[in-house]
Amino acid sequence: MILPRIALLVTFFLGLSIPAHAESAAVGHVRLAHLSPDTPAVDVYLYPFGGSAPKLVLKAVPYGGVSPYQNLNAGQYTVAMRPAGAGASTPPVLSANVRVAGGNAYTVAGMGPYQSIRLQVLPDSMALPSGKAGLRVIAASLKERTLKVTAGGAVFEEELRFANTPDYRPVDAATQKITVAAGSGSASADVVLAPGSTNTVVVLDGKSGLDILSLQDAAAPGVTPKGAVDTGLGGLATRDTPRGIGVAIVLAGIALTLSVVLRRRRVT
Repeated sequence: MILPRIALLVTFFLGLSIPAHAESAAVGHVRLAHLSPDTPAVDVYLYPFGGSAPKLVLKAVPYGGVSPYQNLNAGQYTVAMRPAGAGASTPPVLSANVRVAGGNAYTVAGMGPYQSIRLQVLPDSMALPSGKAGLRVIAASLKERTLKVTAGGAVFEEELRFANTPDYRPVDAATQKITVAAGSGSASADVVLAPGSTNTVVVLDGKSGLDILSLQDAAAPGVTPKGAVDTGLGGLATRDTPRGIGVAIVLAGIALTLSVVLRRRRVT
């Protein structure tokens, strides 16, 4: 009887560390991004629609910062951005509602120049032909307002304009060299495009020229986006937070920083 009891204990503790709803078809995925070049760092809040208690708070998100995906029960939510360090009761700089459908993924991004910044909800899911990957390029550079983008040597976007968010387009699944050219120079990065995956390339202002941020949105249709973490405790660790979930939340913060430091590709 010892082995069955051990099996029950293992099952019990696994049940504590992996929320049941995380594998449910009624769960969607949302990530948050700051893509407004001249907007200072912001605090980003995610609320259940009509609620006052946030499920997630990300502090001091810089330009180019992208959070991991958050697992959320299907339903409607509100995303609000406040200046970094502002109190939670401070009126948000901007806010937007997002309806999360089970099994789907979304990016909610602050985009455009500061004077006309907006929150845009981007669907991150796409049905793809066999052997293809989905690719889109977002222009988030204020220095270069029109870009020419090539993928694997072929023209992908002839005139991509600042703050435009084109839909995914199917491309050959392979490691492709993505090159972005503008009047003052160019930037490039080798991007792995796996079969069935959806991918976003964001063009950012760097310290000297352009930077490229490469993101995998989903590894394959129906697969939980890479980097998803549970937010059942509001996305904030407290002294009463169970250790496993607290670690997951800390890792989410580390992943946010790494998304800026490691996945931005320098000018070539």
